[in-house]
Amino acid sequence: MSENAPQSISLDDLPLSQLQSIKSQLESEISEMTSAFSQMKQAQSAFRECKNCITSMSETKDKTIMIPLSNSLYVPGKLSNIDSVVVDVGTGYYVEKSTKDAAKYYDGKIEYVQSNAQKVQETVEQKQTSYRGLLDVMQYKITQQRQGAKPAGVSA
Repeated sequence: MSENAPQSISLDDLPLSQLQSIKSQLESEISEMTSAFSQMKQAQSAFRECKNCITSMSETKDKTIMIPLSNSLYVPGKLSNIDSVVVDVGTGYYVEKSTKDAAKYYDGKIEYVQSNAQKVQETVEQKQTSYRGLLDVMQYKITQQRQGAKPAGVSA
């Protein structure tokens, strides 16, 4: 066996205090990953909204639309050029793209986030399975401790 191979330890061999520590760690990991999954779904929704805006731009050409100047301040305006858009590519960088290329860009982002969200969801499910197994072992150990703590003179 190689020295770098991970060793496995049976949960049955660990004391209840260590099992409680592992339980807390699993709860924390599940919570963090669930939060990350939620954020990925929100990002995916935002990318879909951007793509929908690009595809619906042709319907708004030369029509009056409300252009936001802030969260609560708008001015009327018209789209005169619907052939290109400026895309926020992250960290303060903006790139001008044709509407076709921008739609492809957002399709790629949606697909990328979807594949990562799927991986996170699978990991969360695995951790939840481990968590349930840990709870079973803890319940068994607690039951064993209670049975071992019966008063003397009681026979089974």
